[in-house]
Amino acid sequence: MDETDRKILYSLFRDGRVSQRKLAEELNLTPPALNYRFKKLEEDGILKGYRVFITPSFVSKYYGFVAFINQRDFDSDWIFLKFKCVEWLNVYGVIGSSLRDLDDKIDKMSAALGEARLKYVPEQSLEPLKPLDLRILAELSKNPRATESEIGSKLGMPSKTVAKRLRILAKRGVYSVFPVLDVSKAGLVMFSMFSREIRKITGVLEPCTIFRITDGKAGINVCLVESMLQARNYVNSARLQEPDSDVMIIYDYYLNLDSSITAV
Repeated sequence: MDETDRKILYSLFRDGRVSQRKLAEELNLTPPALNYRFKKLEEDGILKGYRVFITPSFVSKYYGFVAFINQRDFDSDWIFLKFKCVEWLNVYGVIGSSLRDLDDKIDKMSAALGEARLKYVPEQSLEPLKPLDLRILAELSKNPRATESEIGSKLGMPSKTVAKRLRILAKRGVYSVFPVLDVSKAGLVMFSMFSREIRKITGVLEPCTIFRITDGKAGINVCLVESMLQARNYVNSARLQEPDSDVMIIYDYYLNLDSSITAV
């Protein structure tokens, strides 16, 4: 891992579908040189793949977050996100067909894992997508870096239509594509901050932010930096703006590829 490799990973977190041609231009690399680095990151087990994250409310699901002491783990097809944290906690993203169903699932987790240390259910309203958009996202989930032409060929529709719909969906915050990293092998530090006044820390954390979920008031901000010193500096700056924000260092993470579309 060198500085160029880190820039590649940062770029993928900013836009998991960025083309290799565009990325090569941004990093001043030849396409073969960039391709070699991609393959090396994959062979070394640092870059393990890609996942599509779909905001659950756009596929008629309610969602919330809950944290438990990580003496035991919990898995289910209705868990769409998991952060394993240094602070003896696992943070889970849970989806349900209703707010009651969401509470029932969190209660089921509590029965297995003990009392929740943090629970956050954003204010949300369901915004179901058109069947066309669901078809495009389902195909994208199979291969998150597929080109618009490849997706269009699979679905029997023009690539221009696919490109237009993906641009609109991304702008609305419907989906994002993220790389799956072995964080420890990458030599990077990932951390999250939860705040009930997310706007107070958004500006401070923007340079390092790779993922954010918010209802406009509270939210979770996930950052990626090069060292613990950088992480500490960002956290200290954010806490000057919002002293009650919670911070957790993430050593592994998980996005469920299918649950946001298919879980009941």
